[in-house]
Amino acid sequence: MNLMRICVLLVGVGVLVTPGCASPPPFPASSLTGTILDVKIGESLNPKEIVAKPGDEVRWVNTTSGPVDISFVEPLDGVVSCQKGFVSAGWGYLFPGESSPPEFIIVTTVHSNEYASLCFSTPGTYAYNASMKTAAADRTIRMAGTVKIE
Repeated sequence: MNLMRICVLLVGVGVLVTPGCASPPPFPASSLTGTILDVKIGESLNPKEIVAKPGDEVRWVNTTSGPVDISFVEPLDGVVSCQKGFVSAGWGYLFPGESSPPEFIIVTTVHSNEYASLCFSTPGTYAYNASMKTAAADRTIRMAGTVKIE
């Protein structure tokens, strides 16, 4: 076999193997609904309460010119089956210097014209807060919202 045929053979095998190795693991069955629901963040939350089914993706879309911080009021351990842009942070993230329990909350900063999302797998009502600085940066606007999973 000449060198050219060996190269072609190796490249062909690489193409056949790569897609199986490169594909991400699938989400749990609860997140396969394909339904995406948007909460638009502007001067207010629209809608303030969003109702979804287990596995639906809830996206927070920032339509303002500055960043918006979103934090959930209670830990979401075992409730979220997928996330984009959110991170788990200890209570110390919101209350630095205070002793914090070992629980984690879900937080994110969504920049202008971007979004972050979560898929909820467990029915319930989940409260969150969104906050942003005003244009003059001398005041913070805080908004409260809820995600209801039925």
